[in-house]
Amino acid sequence: MNLEHYRKEAKRLRRAFAAGDPRAFSRAEAALGERSKERFLLSDAQHVIAVERGYRSWPELRRAAEPIGHPRTETVIDTGLEYRPGDAVRVRVVQREHRIWVVDDGVAFDQAGRPRAWQAAADRVHKEFVVNISRHGVISLPVMRGYLSEQEVVRRIAKASLALYQEILDLEGATAG
Repeated sequence: MNLEHYRKEAKRLRRAFAAGDPRAFSRAEAALGERSKERFLLSDAQHVIAVERGYRSWPELRRAAEPIGHPRTETVIDTGLEYRPGDAVRVRVVQREHRIWVVDDGVAFDQAGRPRAWQAAADRVHKEFVVNISRHGVISLPVMRGYLSEQEVVRRIAKASLALYQEILDLEGATAG
């Protein structure tokens, strides 16, 4: 399985969709349903490619396509923090070759809900903790050897995840009141 081939195929699908190709429309609708009529970004095209090959998502296809010689390890760490009592803040540490990535998998976002103004909360957390926050609410950072240790990045991601959770709850409380 060649991941680069699938990336290029997704780009071709995105261009065909933008050009009005009916086949591209039908492929998008088959995988995305009505959402395909609202927007069709490269990430949507990647999702279509993954679904057409029997995967649930692009990340799942990407994991399956990783070269055999490049093992990947993942560890879930309980950080000792809690979103609510009994609901631990956990982060995932992914290591492949010499790269290490720490991610919260969007749990804070999923736990707190998705209010309209969540991006304002994400911007505040981003500025305070200097972390990456995706449009899906996933907080992450690479471990930069010589700059921050893995433990420091784990702590930062956990604190940022908890802060985003609280910021979103505060937003919801402000709009309800």
